[in-house]
Amino acid sequence: MFRNSFKITALLLFLTHSFLNCGDSLKGKPTPAIPELAGLYVNEKSKEWANKGNIKIQTIWIRRTAKGEMEFFSKMFTRLQFSLSDNREELKIKSGKLQTSDREILFFETITKEFHRNYNGKNTPDPKNWDVRSFGPFIKVKDFGKLLGEGSGKSAEFSSDKNSIVFSNGEVYRRVGNPLFGRIALNVGKLKRTIDNEVAGTVLYSLGPESFPQTEGKQNFLVFFSTTDGLVSGTPVKIGDYPGQVVEVFEHLAVVELNKTKPGLTPPAISPLTPVTLDGIVDSKTISQKESAEELIRRLKQDPNVSKEELIQELEKLKNKE
Repeated sequence: MFRNSFKITALLLFLTHSFLNCGDSLKGKPTPAIPELAGLYVNEKSKEWANKGNIKIQTIWIRRTAKGEMEFFSKMFTRLQFSLSDNREELKIKSGKLQTSDREILFFETITKEFHRNYNGKNTPDPKNWDVRSFGPFIKVKDFGKLLGEGSGKSAEFSSDKNSIVFSNGEVYRRVGNPLFGRIALNVGKLKRTIDNEVAGTVLYSLGPESFPQTEGKQNFLVFFSTTDGLVSGTPVKIGDYPGQVVEVFEHLAVVELNKTKPGLTPPAISPLTPVTLDGIVDSKTISQKESAEELIRRLKQDPNVSKEELIQELEKLKNKE
């Protein structure tokens, strides 16, 4: 029993030491991450897939944690059509931490998850005509951790204009919109909402009447977002340079529409991978609500003697920030 416990402890210490020393793989000394690194990036390969008519996209979403570190989520989304099995969508997510040395970046993958969701609607030859409301929920089919060690990071470089990430294998990811940090104030109908500024997306394809109910004079699109947390129907967005709004929210996806154009005017042409950003006022100096909540949870775990009164005070602070 003692030997097994000792082996487990030694293994955990080794893994912790290995992770903390992964900075040896950096060319320079580890430095705090550049704040502008936070954002949604799209792999340029997605252009090739879009030109071939595939519903497929690969992105990296980077956000700041409550501890001031940077974490990432690499997402590969694909819609698949089969002749002998159920049609479905697949979502593969790899997540982990990253280290920086000025503009040099090392990505350390710690968790890989894969999700499937089946299409239950009318099967048409073109998957772009599938009813977006006829998909089931995403079901996890794979989930495993990855051991970290010397040289396990994937190296990349943040471009000098702070808009692209270039990996050592030549793959390029370009940012959607501006850096994502702070909080953003939005006018949703007659209400004003303030949410974490971590939402950005990109158009997958234009929706026809078979795939989603159409409103006369408006154009709908299916958009893949960094996160759909905080999105509600009526959330104002910019589709490229044009105003629009969220119509319906799904997991990782949402239907957005261009605002109705004036009679006689031709709606602008919106192509796949057109950026979609929230249309509001950003306060980059504020700390995200999620980070505050995570910090409170961390304190509670570390100090079980936190009084009820103190807990109420902290929760009221979070509420007042909304």
